[in-house]
Amino acid sequence: MVGALSRSAWPNIPPRTKEDKEEILDITRRKFQKMVKEAEPYMCWYDVTEKCDLGCKLCFAASTNEPLEDELTTTEAHWLLDNIAQAGTRAIAFAGGEPTLREDLPDLIRYAVREKQMFVAINTNGQLLADRKYVAALAQAGMQRVKVSVDGLQQSHDWNRGSGTFEKCIQALENCVEEGIPSRVFISTITQMNLGEVPRMIELALGLGADIFMIPVIPLGRAKAFKHLMLTKEQTREWQRYLFNQQKIYGVSKIQFEDRYQISEDEDALWVAIDPQSIGTFMDTPVGCTASIWQYMISANGKVFVGDVITPETEICDLREQRLSDVWHNSEVADSLRDRDKLKGKCGRCEYRFVCGGCRRQAFAATGDFMETDPQCWYEPSNPSFPNTS
Repeated sequence: MVGALSRSAWPNIPPRTKEDKEEILDITRRKFQKMVKEAEPYMCWYDVTEKCDLGCKLCFAASTNEPLEDELTTTEAHWLLDNIAQAGTRAIAFAGGEPTLREDLPDLIRYAVREKQMFVAINTNGQLLADRKYVAALAQAGMQRVKVSVDGLQQSHDWNRGSGTFEKCIQALENCVEEGIPSRVFISTITQMNLGEVPRMIELALGLGADIFMIPVIPLGRAKAFKHLMLTKEQTREWQRYLFNQQKIYGVSKIQFEDRYQISEDEDALWVAIDPQSIGTFMDTPVGCTASIWQYMISANGKVFVGDVITPETEICDLREQRLSDVWHNSEVADSLRDRDKLKGKCGRCEYRFVCGGCRRQAFAATGDFMETDPQCWYEPSNPSFPNTS
């Protein structure tokens, strides 16, 4: 049946009938299961320190001005990079806390790039990158992408991160352009406060020579106190529709967002999802959240987490004691997150669960259960009785 699919033979995209939905679910389930079985831990987010020089109101990590007592040394961090490279990791983002507070950050970048042939990025609040000499040191070490957190225009940003921080972020991005960092990203947390600023944020980012990436606020850590600033489902829908249209103007590399829900309205992406010629890889098949499939997180003391958030419920190993390659396909925690037939509520009965799956960290933030319904998804499965069993 799959091999016979064509646009002329299948006019109902998005699917309209129960039969359409059942067939799409069957095709995407089989492709998803194949990907999960074969997937390597391709990308990781490594919090090199928990120490941070700011006290952002919306910090979901609740970082403080102190590092963990048992953070990895430079030598241990090299061992960690050896460990994860052997398991298949090819891209890493150094984060925190604030990664630029580690004096050995240029050394870690250099080791990851030159010794392990990894693509290396940093996620930063941008304050130390206002010093062009420091940016030059990162560039010389081999830094390939810098993501600077800019949460709106000046007033909105400074409310969250502190007076004067906006100007330093802008200077940081300008310095990255001047020093030849190949990829610069203006990354923004979107709330009720800055939603109306999105068009001007896009204009600002592109004018600086940066791409823009937007995520909705995650009500964890200190951000728990600001749940009232979360977008409603309707606001999320209109915001993402706007960004989807902006991508058509500027390109998907310039305008980026966590767009998993958009699959319900994206005809081209749906065709890729069910196309038998797209065999099911990271590059050719949409799956929504890639956490626990191709992506994972590492804490400052070397522990590995899946689920796109560092919390005890999603720890799968300690890299001081174990090899990632030994546990990636042998973790009950990871396997449970990969089993989307076990999703609950609306997500569990949705025909798009293998190409979207909802945001598991938003579900966890709202309910304490990673498998529950994503509270920000606007899409409603049209058949409430549609089964969520294999």
